[in-house]
Amino acid sequence: MTSLSDSGILRLMSEKMSYLGQKNTVLAQNVANSSTPGYKAREIVPFTFDTALKEASGGMRATSDKHIIPASMAGANAGTKKMRSYETVPSGNSVDLEQQMTEVSQTNMDYQATTAIYHKFMTLLRTVIGK
Repeated sequence: MTSLSDSGILRLMSEKMSYLGQKNTVLAQNVANSSTPGYKAREIVPFTFDTALKEASGGMRATSDKHIIPASMAGANAGTKKMRSYETVPSGNSVDLEQQMTEVSQTNMDYQATTAIYHKFMTLLRTVIGK
């Protein structure tokens, strides 16, 4: 039996929230290593609705709590890649702090918007149920 949170819009919002958390982690690592010689900035593979639908329709799934979930299955888009940087300092570091802070702000706004949609959906659901 499938629970309400395992399907539809709630699942997509959960995956989006997971992606945003992973993105914040990658951005924090980039900022923390902004003065590390040779460090190359990384970015997370963007969350897309099409990818989320493809993953929801099939593919590998963990069928037991005891299964080890590979990083590629931890959320809709758990992979990271080296970021294309237009600025590299002589030490080889490619972290642009201004760009990273802009990304942090955008991620925060996306997180707030997703949370607001979730709350509106739950309010609507409670109204339909009659609670």
